[in-house]
Amino acid sequence: MRSSSLFLRRLINSWKYQFGIFRSIADWTIMVYLIVPGAVIFGMIYRSWWLETPEWIANLPMFLLFFLLYIFSWLGNFRPFIQEADKVFLVKNKSLYLGMRKWGFGYSLFYQAVSTGAMIALLLPFLKNSYFLQWSQIIALLIFFITLKWAIMTVSNYLKRIEGKFRRYVIGFLLFVLLSWFSQLVYSLWNSGADFPVYMISAVLLSGTLTRVSQMLKRISAVDFEIMLEQEEKTKYIKWIFMMSPEIEKPAISMRTKPLLFRNSRRIFKKRTPITGLIELFIKIFIRNPSYIFSYFQIISVSAAGIISIPPLWIKVIVSGVFLFLMYTWLSITWDKAIMSHPFTKKYSEKDFYFTARNRTVMALFFLAILILGLIVSVLTIILARFSILGA
Repeated sequence: MRSSSLFLRRLINSWKYQFGIFRSIADWTIMVYLIVPGAVIFGMIYRSWWLETPEWIANLPMFLLFFLLYIFSWLGNFRPFIQEADKVFLVKNKSLYLGMRKWGFGYSLFYQAVSTGAMIALLLPFLKNSYFLQWSQIIALLIFFITLKWAIMTVSNYLKRIEGKFRRYVIGFLLFVLLSWFSQLVYSLWNSGADFPVYMISAVLLSGTLTRVSQMLKRISAVDFEIMLEQEEKTKYIKWIFMMSPEIEKPAISMRTKPLLFRNSRRIFKKRTPITGLIELFIKIFIRNPSYIFSYFQIISVSAAGIISIPPLWIKVIVSGVFLFLMYTWLSITWDKAIMSHPFTKKYSEKDFYFTARNRTVMALFFLAILILGLIVSVLTIILARFSILGA
């Protein structure tokens, strides 16, 4: 068996697996009434962008689209197409094993380059008709972000090897900030019409990436890590479905022996009543579960981005209304899921003090979310106005 045949077989199996996931949520009813009409409507909207530039793009600076492409560059990983059983047979056949990984890494680079090209094509009506860019500028933009995405994929591969979660997050955040500063420098060059330095920077990124990839391909000591990486890539769409479906959401299970906060589980309220007892229990569950904290601030941050970045006032009002509804609903569902799931607390679900504790906690976190959203929007609006961005 040749490595190319083995890779092609696993690639086709992977496509079939992902299509099966898609079919599990999109039956013929959803296809006919949602997906097909949605695709047609999107095609009509995209065509209208070529015919007439929408008003909402008028005050949007080019730098924000550039930053959007930078964020997009952080999405994507290498796929080695390694499976659990390969540790038994395939690793012993070194040429077949390394050959298949080489095809997998090459496919990953090609796939991510195509996805970046698709993103640029989506923004093409704005780049041509609103920002009046030349094709040479667009090609320079495309090449830079393809090479940047490949470089970030290489960096992310090493980031995932860091065992400590806190250390990995801190290093990842610092890399994100440093690369954003580097991208801002490239934007300054590109925006001033200096395409040649951008090509040179892209060539350096490409050279560094290919060098590191060739070193990674020669190593066979990271089989377990690559099996884990392949499993994550294979199941990422299932995780997205779980995230978008609160009724089947699975809370993150921490492997920590002791929680980071409330490690000694001391009392929060001095006066112990049934109401304060339930409130204290929920607060500790809420703070100790990273998925709850992440979802809470995710709703706030996405709403803040929508309110700030979308110019028309009526859309800001709609986004604010959606935020209020979504946050209150999510907090209510989270309370029920955290408290009602335990048999000890579930028996109090018909008591008056249960509803009092629920309302007080949900409303307190609800107003806290509004306060945080207001602070974020105010601070960012002042900063954007200070630098004359978004016409603020």
